[in-house]
Amino acid sequence: MQFLRFSVHSLLKQTVDKKMTILNHRIKLITLILSTGFAMFAMFFGSGNLVFPLMVGQIVGEHYWFGMLGFVLTGVMVPFLGLLGVLLNNGSYKNFLSIWGKKLGFVLALIMLLLLGPFGVVPRCITVSYGSFVIITDQLPAPFFNLIMALCLYALCMNQNRVVTILGAVLAPLKILSVIFIIIYGILYASNFSQSLITASTAFNKGIVKGYQTMDLLAAFFFASFMVRHIRQKTQKAQLEQYALKTSLFAMLFGGAILSLVYAGLVFLGAAFSEILSAEAPEMYLSIIALYTLGSAGSFFVSVTIILSCLTTAIALTTVFTEFMHEYVLKKKLSWKATLALSVSTAYAFSILGFSSIASFLGNILSLLYPFLILLTISNLVIWARKHRFHIRNNVVAKKVTRMTEEKTF
Repeated sequence: MQFLRFSVHSLLKQTVDKKMTILNHRIKLITLILSTGFAMFAMFFGSGNLVFPLMVGQIVGEHYWFGMLGFVLTGVMVPFLGLLGVLLNNGSYKNFLSIWGKKLGFVLALIMLLLLGPFGVVPRCITVSYGSFVIITDQLPAPFFNLIMALCLYALCMNQNRVVTILGAVLAPLKILSVIFIIIYGILYASNFSQSLITASTAFNKGIVKGYQTMDLLAAFFFASFMVRHIRQKTQKAQLEQYALKTSLFAMLFGGAILSLVYAGLVFLGAAFSEILSAEAPEMYLSIIALYTLGSAGSFFVSVTIILSCLTTAIALTTVFTEFMHEYVLKKKLSWKATLALSVSTAYAFSILGFSSIASFLGNILSLLYPFLILLTISNLVIWARKHRFHIRNNVVAKKVTRMTEEKTF
C-alpha cells in the first residue's frame, strides 16, 4: 500500500513537473515573439512612416478606408513578404539578393543602401526633424538646422558608444507612445471628414504609391538578419530548427498587426484634420496635429522626441552605409572617417532639397525598383518551396501516420 502511494505521488510529481516545464517554455516563447515583434515594429517605424500615412489621409479624405488598405498592402504586407524571403534564406540578405547572380546581388545591395543612406532616408530624417523643430521655433532657417543635424550625425557616428544604444532603446518607446496618444486624442477631436473629389479606387492607388515610399521593403532585407540572430541567441540549440522559423513567423504577424493598426490610426488622423493640414508641409503634419490635440506642451514633447528619434535612425543607417562603402566598394582605400564625412555631406546636400523634393526623387526610382524587388522576393519564395516540397510533404505524411498509430494504440 505504501509502495502504491509512493508510485502515485511520484507519477503526480512527474506530471506536474512536465506541465510546468511546458508552461515555462510557452511563456518564454510568447515573450520572445512579443519582444521580437515590438523590435520589428520599432525598426520599421522610421521618419517616412510618420509622414506618408498622414499624407494619404489628407489626400483621400472620406475615402480613408480605401487609402488605408492600399497603404497597408505596400507598407506592411510587401515588406513582410520580403522579410519572410530573407528568413527562408537563413537570414542572409546576400543569399537572397544573389539568386540571379552575385554581381547583380552586390549592385542591388549598393543601390538599396544608397537609397536608405545619403540619397534617401537619412536626408529625409533630417527634413522631418526640421518639420518638428519649426513647431517649436521658426527662427532658424532649414539650411542651418540641417547643418547642425549633419554635424551631430557625424560626431555621434564617430563616437559610437552606449549613449546611441540607450537613445534608441529609450526614444523608440517614447515615439511609439507619443504617436498612440496623438491617435487617441485625435479620434476624440476628429470632426466631419472633408468631401473628397477623388474616387475610392484612386484613394486605394494613392495608398499603394505612398506605401512604396516608406521604403520598408528595402529595409526588410537587412532587418531580417537581426531578427534571425536575435531568435537564435534566445533559442536553445536542440529547439533551433524546430522553433526558429515558427517564432519568426509569429513575431512577423504580431509586428505587422501593430504596424497596420498604427498606420490605420495615422491615415484616419490625416483624413480627420485634412483641412488644417492642407496648407502645411507634409513633414510638419504630426507636430501640427499634436499641437491641436495635446496643446503646446504636448506638442513640444512630441517634436523633441521625433527629432531625437530621427537622429537615432540616421546614425544607424549612416553607420551601415559607411561600413559597406568603406569595406566592399572602396576596399579600405579611403579612411573610415573620410568615407563617413562623404556620406554625411551627401546627406546634408540632399536634405537642402526639402522633404517633398526628396519624396518626388525617390518616388521615380522606387516605381521602377519596387516591382523588380517584389519579383525577386516571389522568385526566392518559389525556389524555397520547390527545394523543400518533398520535405514538407514527408513531414505531413509522418504526422498523419503518427496520429493514426496513436489512435490505433488507444
